[in-house]
Amino acid sequence: MIDIIKATLGDQIYAVLRDDIICQRIKCGEKLTLKALQERFDISSTPIREAIKRLSQEGLVEHVTNVGAKVINIDEKDIKEIYDFCSVLDVAALKFATNSDRFNEMLQEMENCIKSQEICLNNGNMERFKLHSDNFHDILYKYADNSRLYDAAKNIRSQFTILTTKYQTFLNAGAWILTGHKEIFEAIRSKDIENASSLMTRHFEHSKNYLLKSIREQNN
Repeated sequence: MIDIIKATLGDQIYAVLRDDIICQRIKCGEKLTLKALQERFDISSTPIREAIKRLSQEGLVEHVTNVGAKVINIDEKDIKEIYDFCSVLDVAALKFATNSDRFNEMLQEMENCIKSQEICLNNGNMERFKLHSDNFHDILYKYADNSRLYDAAKNIRSQFTILTTKYQTFLNAGAWILTGHKEIFEAIRSKDIENASSLMTRHFEHSKNYLLKSIREQNN
């Protein structure tokens, strides 16, 4: 049984279940039954329903007739849509961020992030590399300073993280992910927005194709 601070049950249960889904401790397609969750958290059904509703709004859980709530399944069509949508959002964030009054501050933060990625890659610490890789994109949203763009990205990035966790694509792709980030950074530093946008789109397209190829090889 997990200890929960009773004051904020719904929020805490949502956070625990969200992390379990994203890290794939609760697998894609797995049912979320009220009875099992009540036993796990030792609480009533109301905060659990609230948490599941939030997870559904975030696109991590779906309700199926005669089945109930279950974690989403992600097929090849979903993968293509997730990567393509993330690409569009990141290009938009890039364009907003490049016009930020804190442009130089953003450049310093991005450069430090790339250095951290290099250290993790050289040390073989792929879990930390993944965090810094995600942060590279998060920095753009931070300096884009557009709350609606951030909210749109937050939901789809949750599904995106499931993919990188489920298929462990960072194990073999770290080197070219880092190279892509460096190229995007140099284009942003030069304020070559057209090239930076093109590089970002290509970065996602490459990642998408790499993941699809990896999945097909696993299934053969």
